[in-house]
Amino acid sequence: MEKEKSRKEKAAETKKKIFETAVQLIKDKGYHHVTVSEICKTSGLAKGSFYVHYKSKEDIVRESYYADMGKYIQNHYNTFKTAHPETSPIERIIFFLNLELEFAEYAGYEITCLAYTLNLGACIPGPSEHFEKRQFSKILYDEIVQSKSYSSSMFSYEDIYCYFESIVRGLMATWCFSNNSFNIAEYGRKYIAHSVYSIYQK
Repeated sequence: MEKEKSRKEKAAETKKKIFETAVQLIKDKGYHHVTVSEICKTSGLAKGSFYVHYKSKEDIVRESYYADMGKYIQNHYNTFKTAHPETSPIERIIFFLNLELEFAEYAGYEITCLAYTLNLGACIPGPSEHFEKRQFSKILYDEIVQSKSYSSSMFSYEDIYCYFESIVRGLMATWCFSNNSFNIAEYGRKYIAHSVYSIYQK
């Protein structure tokens, strides 16, 4: 007999459904043409369910590059690591960084641009919570620590972490400024490999 899902599992599934529905509607119709009511109707959920997980439509965008991106990366990274236990830290770093760009492609150009706008705006009034919210980035930092024996550079762990994350964020920003004129995941695979191997021995 199938084990009954816990309340936490059901809540996670509901949030995932809301997010995926919102992403698809925004891709199809544009952010400003999608309402909370439409998201709820399309996902087959009551409005109350939406407000359990998000305060507003803007919150979907704000959280897309924190909690939602975190779940996406964690799930795909764990699957990859389980399927390929023989991979080196370098290979796992490359896979992780590519996942960040694949998420941008999955979430879509408009949500990525809006996420940058809203989350950068949140930094202006006071201290940024950007790095605290990106808890999934600890995976990358831990892999960098494990990769020490492969590195011939004099950079610290923090320097390498900042370099890799800056490459990813910079490419996302260029993608936004270019009006989605190139395939971000495809470009990322080239640039990330080059960047990572500039630090590590092949």
